[in-house]
Amino acid sequence: MQKNRKKMDVKKLYMKVRQAQTQFRTILQDGSWMDDAKKYVERQGAEMQKLIHGDLEKLRTFVEHERRELNRIQKEFPKEVTRWKKYLASQRKELEKLLTGVRGFTPKKAPKRRKAGAKGVAPKKRTVRKRAEQPGSV
Repeated sequence: MQKNRKKMDVKKLYMKVRQAQTQFRTILQDGSWMDDAKKYVERQGAEMQKLIHGDLEKLRTFVEHERRELNRIQKEFPKEVTRWKKYLASQRKELEKLLTGVRGFTPKKAPKRRKAGAKGVAPKKRTVRKRAEQPGSV
């Protein structure tokens, strides 16, 4: 009984493989698989175009925004340069005034001081002699 059952299972399997093989041959000969593949590729291409188009729009708006910002900065740049030039010129004038004031100021001459460790004649020390006690003095 098991042998018959196994034979039936093998026959069913053989028939399914045979049927799949004939379907595969007809599809290859018919060329419908090419149409299916083309449709799949077209659908995927359309989806990719949508994604790319959205990204390109975002990129374009970003580039436009950056271009406008760059133009604005380029317009401000000469103004900033002139402002800095004026500021630096005024600072230079202030420094020149201070320098002329310092150059015109001459301090009184202070007496020269000897440097520490300078060689020379040392001042003489005063020595006090003690009187020797004389005999007989009270």
